[in-house]
Amino acid sequence: MNKRVYLFKLKLNTPYGLRVGGPKDDIYVLKPLEIEGYYVIPSSSWKGVFRRVTEVLFAGKDHYEGHKNGGTGKVDNIEELIKAKGLESNEEEKRRFIAMWNCPIERLYGSEYFASAVTFSDTLIDANINERTHTVIDRKTRKSKEKHLFREQIVDVKSVSVKVIVRDKLEEWFKTLEFMSVVGTFIGGSKSRGIGYAQLDLKESEYAEMDSLTRKPVFRPLSEVKL
Repeated sequence: MNKRVYLFKLKLNTPYGLRVGGPKDDIYVLKPLEIEGYYVIPSSSWKGVFRRVTEVLFAGKDHYEGHKNGGTGKVDNIEELIKAKGLESNEEEKRRFIAMWNCPIERLYGSEYFASAVTFSDTLIDANINERTHTVIDRKTRKSKEKHLFREQIVDVKSVSVKVIVRDKLEEWFKTLEFMSVVGTFIGGSKSRGIGYAQLDLKESEYAEMDSLTRKPVFRPLSEVKL
C-alpha cells in the first residue's frame, strides 16, 4: 500500500519577534543569522523546533536514553530492512534498529539507520531589527554583573512561514501541529525573555495530499482537519 504524502504551508505567529543565532564576531552583540540580505530560519532549526514538540508528546525514557535497551516490537519486512542495513550478524544493533523503527520521533525526524520522513524549507525574512541592551545575570547570586552589558538584535517579524513535506507517521505529526496551535513553542534564542514564541495559525495554514506526481496539489485550510 502506498504511503500518503502531505504538503504543508504553515504560518506561525511570532508576536515578540525572534532571533535565530548568527555569527559571533562580536561577543557584546547577539546577531540573527543573515544571508544575502535576508534573516534566515534554516531548515535544520525548523526540524529541531518541531522535533522538540513531538518529543514532549511522545518520547519515553528509552528515547532519551538512545534506545540502548533495544526493542522487539513488530516491524513489517524486518528481515529485508535488517539486511539492507547490514545488521544481520549484530543482535544488539538489530534490537536497537527495531526500537528506533517503532519510535514515532525517530521515524518522523530520522535516525542513524534511516532518513527523516519530514522535510522542511528554509525561511527567509525581510524585516527590521529591534536592538535591546541587557545586563549579564550572575547565575549564583542572581544579580546583575557590573560592567557586563551586551546588545541583542531581534528580528521584528510578527509571523513566519515554512513549507513542509511529510511522508509517514501522520497521526503523530497532526498531534504535533495541534499542540503548536494551542500551546505554541519557541524559535531561536532568548526564550526566557519571551523572544521567539510562536503559535501555529490553523486558519492561515494550508495542507494538500499528494495523490499523483502529475496532478497539481489542491491546498485546503488546515483548520478543516480534525486534529
